[in-house]
Amino acid sequence: MNIPKTRKVVVLNFLEQGSDLLGTIKLDGIEFEVIEKRIGWDFSMAHYIVHEMDGDVDAFVLSGVRDKAVFGNREVLHHPTRDLIRFADRTPVYTGVDLVTLFGNWTLRKFLREEPHFFKRKKVLFHTALYTPFAESFIESGAILQSADPLFLFGMPTLLQNQKQIGRFLTLITPLLSSKLVAGRHVFSQWMREHSSKSLSKWISGCDVFVTYSALLGEIEKPEVFEGKVVFTDFLTSAQREKLERFKVAQIVEFAPDVSALKIPEELWSFGLTTALMDQLRISRQSNLELSEFALEMIEGLRIEPRRLQSASKVPRRCAFIIHPLSVKHLALTPGFSWLRSAPKKVVSVAEGAMARVPVFRYGELTRVRSELTGQEVICDIYALCATPRAMLRMDENFIYDQLVAAAEHAHKRGALMIGLGAYTKVIGDSGVTVARRSPIPVTTGNSYSAAATLWAARMMVERMGFVTREPKNGLLKMKVMVVGATGSIGRVSAQLLALVADEIVIVAPRADKLLELRDELKELAPNTEVLVRTDPNEELLDTDLVVTATSNQRGQILDIMRVKPGAVICDCSRPLDIRPEEAKRRPDVLVIESGEIDLPGPVRMTVDIGLPKPSVYACLAETVLLTMEGRYECFSLSRQLQLERVKEIYQLGLKHGAKLATIRTHEGVLTEEQIERCRELALQMRRDWQKPVASTKRKLRLV
Repeated sequence: MNIPKTRKVVVLNFLEQGSDLLGTIKLDGIEFEVIEKRIGWDFSMAHYIVHEMDGDVDAFVLSGVRDKAVFGNREVLHHPTRDLIRFADRTPVYTGVDLVTLFGNWTLRKFLREEPHFFKRKKVLFHTALYTPFAESFIESGAILQSADPLFLFGMPTLLQNQKQIGRFLTLITPLLSSKLVAGRHVFSQWMREHSSKSLSKWISGCDVFVTYSALLGEIEKPEVFEGKVVFTDFLTSAQREKLERFKVAQIVEFAPDVSALKIPEELWSFGLTTALMDQLRISRQSNLELSEFALEMIEGLRIEPRRLQSASKVPRRCAFIIHPLSVKHLALTPGFSWLRSAPKKVVSVAEGAMARVPVFRYGELTRVRSELTGQEVICDIYALCATPRAMLRMDENFIYDQLVAAAEHAHKRGALMIGLGAYTKVIGDSGVTVARRSPIPVTTGNSYSAAATLWAARMMVERMGFVTREPKNGLLKMKVMVVGATGSIGRVSAQLLALVADEIVIVAPRADKLLELRDELKELAPNTEVLVRTDPNEELLDTDLVVTATSNQRGQILDIMRVKPGAVICDCSRPLDIRPEEAKRRPDVLVIESGEIDLPGPVRMTVDIGLPKPSVYACLAETVLLTMEGRYECFSLSRQLQLERVKEIYQLGLKHGAKLATIRTHEGVLTEEQIERCRELALQMRRDWQKPVASTKRKLRLV
């Protein structure tokens, strides 16, 4: 009868105090008797146990301590732990630090394959960065590191808020690591336990990701602080996991290996014990391999993987967006400024200039935006600049830049991953280039999606009016389109897209040289489309089917509404609007709509008024949200030169996540079916007597 070999393993648990824990593990014909001694941070007791049992047991495991603190290029030995390891003459001592490093980095890399930008600019709080050997891997992924090491080691309620502070703290405590002071951690923690728990809970509330060890979770008295957080830890017992999930933790990532084949009871599991078992198996098999090579062989042979890895799609991502009043009328909507509606012009002018100097501030937020495809949620902070377009034109550009950068810096501190510029803030100066250069987070103007949404709305309304047919030979629509402000960022891309679908296009802008340059681009892009160049749109209005205006006009009327062809569609995406409400009313046979706005996916909630019926948002704001949802933290739309491919890309991205064109708006509010039908009926009547221009004058080039 074969009697199974028996080996004894003693685990010294430095992070818990209490009665001994006993267990048995049967593995590969060996019965391991495990005794866990929960001694707290008592190195004197540890020395006594090692002295008494050295040679009588097969392995010592040190759980909850490290023999060195590591950060950056610095490595500082912890002499109390080193002395304890050397104190054992006949029995090997295991800490499991190599296995911690291996699986910590492995799990992090697997996580980042699914969410490559997840940690970028997120606040990652370490219970102890100095004793987490893979902490710097988070820096490489773009995380903002914070650490509670002073609290962990000395009970000091001091938060280290970046990697420089962590490095300096390690330099400061280097002399102490060789003394008994750090070995007395439990004395300081007991003395300051109440204050320490409050401080740690506060810091966890302010972070996005908390990196800890399961043995340290007991130091957090208020688990409700984990709501909405990602917890990155070594291993959780069933009870610990259930508790965290009950308090609505957003995500749990365990980097401990799934070593179910080793049959270690969860109450005894540790990296050190796993390492000890692997080495004892190596010894029993009389393997010639080093422990590290033998461990890798076991990992491959047993197909050992990190215990649990899930998508982090439930964790909301944050972005920001800047708005401003488009006129004094909108400025009067600001709480406390309703009196501007009836104030004298001089008073209004003074108030308008004064409000423009008010520092940018967080106005509210957009929440519950959720992708229909992935479930990814986005929160968008809304910032307000109180300057109207007229006030901005009178101000120094650098002052506006400073305001926008200040908003980006504030948003960054709140965890925003990128920021969008709305309305005139994306027109002023160099269209976001300088702001992006100075901003701590990527900046986008949103113009790509603005162009896409504008043409989306325009196409839909042209189809609804039903006056346009398709040319069977080349597939182009038999219609004449016009883009006013064609050399601007949105106008240029609009012209490019319309040239691909219409057989005739008129491009209008003040600068003849820029128009001719754009004409050449369009002829190369769409050789079957006729391109006309104008600096004055009004003559060509007589037979134009679709007009898109994309200007930043402040000088008054651009289009003569009375010259517009009956049944034509005008899509006004200019800010301020080019077509005033009273002008639109003069032509009920012409469909005048505002630019396409967007309904984002999810049970969207907006806490502030941005000038649209909730929950619709401006397309430029939607671009910022969709890029964040996708994890594309980049300056997607910038400067006055938009890329046609990016307009197509953001349009497809919106469809992917479930964004839809919002209810079309006119100057008088939401466009109804009855209004469309009435406009069409009036257009049919008017078109019978409408005089088209004489052919000989139609093609005349006017450059004035």
